[in-house]
Amino acid sequence: MSCQHPAHQSLFPDHCVFYHSDLRFSFFEPPPSHTELSIVESILRLSLKYDVQYLKRRALSHLNSTFPTTLAGWKSREKTRTIPPVDNTPFAAFGIARTFQLDWLLPSILYCISSHPIEKILDHAIFADEEISFNWPDKRMCIMGRQKLLVMQAQNAMQLTRIANDPVEGCNGSDCPTTRSRCAESLCSLDMAGFLDYLEENVDSYAEDICATCRAAFKETYTQAIQQMWNDLPSMFSLPGWQDLLKTKVAISD
Repeated sequence: MSCQHPAHQSLFPDHCVFYHSDLRFSFFEPPPSHTELSIVESILRLSLKYDVQYLKRRALSHLNSTFPTTLAGWKSREKTRTIPPVDNTPFAAFGIARTFQLDWLLPSILYCISSHPIEKILDHAIFADEEISFNWPDKRMCIMGRQKLLVMQAQNAMQLTRIANDPVEGCNGSDCPTTRSRCAESLCSLDMAGFLDYLEENVDSYAEDICATCRAAFKETYTQAIQQMWNDLPSMFSLPGWQDLLKTKVAISD
């Protein structure tokens, strides 16, 4: 490690250069600057070892931007996340959260893991050319929680299907019933987590074939459903509720 200001009184000045394993160096800045998960883990380990609070806060802020604790944060995640979506990132992030007891990150991490094929949980996932596998308790938690998540997702799909088959007051589009049914059926066919982002990811498939009234009704029901799913996310994986997780976040972040 080298620093721009060697005469600085602090052991770790605010502007330090940390050498990474590949001999590159990077200024570890807080969000919105981007970084890499391996760098965040290294900095977090250093900050805890030497009790460097500002580095710990920066590392945690990068993790928080990528694995948020609110639905609003999740919805803006692709614009605000500072750790790139490299394949199997949540599997590596799970290990970091476990190692450093960052439990508030787990619900969104586990949702992300549930959006992958179950074989990765059962066997292993590859991240940065390394195999990541879970111990049995964590594997069981992931599988059981994933199943509960998919059950809720299917229940919500059925609810949207019922809405699709019922006339919407004020509907003025001839293709609306067919389009609403198609959306609900595609949601029913999902075999992994995908409900939280379904509307945004599929808007192009129905936006032109559904009237404004039906679109608003569909969105209202969907918005209520994803908020309920987000509220229930910790309990699906046998974690404390969001309120307790946020207390842990505040205690560790300070």
